[in-house]
Amino acid sequence: MSEANKAIVRRLFDEVWNSGKVDKIDELYSPDYVADYRPYAPLRRGHDAIRDMVQRAWTTFPDYHEELLEMVAEGDKVAVRLRITGTQKGPWGPIPSTGKKLDFEEMLILRIVDGKVVEQRGLVDNLNALRQLGLVPSPPEG
Repeated sequence: MSEANKAIVRRLFDEVWNSGKVDKIDELYSPDYVADYRPYAPLRRGHDAIRDMVQRAWTTFPDYHEELLEMVAEGDKVAVRLRITGTQKGPWGPIPSTGKKLDFEEMLILRIVDGKVVEQRGLVDNLNALRQLGLVPSPPEG
């Protein structure tokens, strides 16, 4: 089960997030899907929420890419650490386009039932991204 679930997660990133193939969403995500990135974003539910998240990522970062750095699976859960890169060419929430290249990480846990992702809980290193945009100062050296 763990290896099969890891294969689903690899497809999810390769086909949906890195290729923008929103037609694969129904195949890889449950209609009951829930994304929980609170407190940074509201709960998102269902296929339309996924389509919106993918389309926003590709609109904001036309060269959007997620690189799987680590993946551990046990039972119905897969934990992932990934690297997100992209050039901010569109608004990102309240932040207008900067043209800057971003490189930051995300950690998430996905729960898979009957071959589809039903739940995703994540933490994104937004502080590092905001530092790269020049909106938050970096800590002093030393």
